Amino acid sequence: MGGVLCPAAGCGAGLIPVDDGRRVCCELGNGLGCGLVFCRDCKEEYHEGSCTHTMATATGRALQGYVVDEEAARLARWDQASQDTIAQTTHPCPKCQVPVEKNGGCMHMVCPRPHCRFDWCWICRVEWNRECMGNHWFG
Repeated sequence: MGGVLCPAAGCGAGLIPVDDGRRVCCELGNGLGCGLVFCRDCKEEYHEGSCTHTMATATGRALQGYVVDEEAARLARWDQASQDTIAQTTHPCPKCQVPVEKNGGCMHMVCPRPHCRFDWCWICRVEWNRECMGNHWFG
């Protein structure tokens, strides 16, 4: 949408320039922005004339100038995969919402958190009761 991120160290404010010009000012105000005036194309301090350090993509559009840490990206993908697996293989305890994994046995669950220890039904996800015991103790 034409927005850019301020390249100043420690800033990174999201900016939407008012025109298509190369001069962008990271406005100070409301605790946001740092006052840096920079070139939209090369992300260096604003200058007249052509850029000497342009980070252009194959499409000709300038990049933001941020380097992606491949290890951090790999860990983020790993974290997301872990979260997806947890969501698919667990049910939250009806009382405290901690994810609980069923790894065999009957449908009677006991929350593993020491301060909760809620007894509940894996299928119904309600407090363990006689109906659960009679209808689906073993699935």
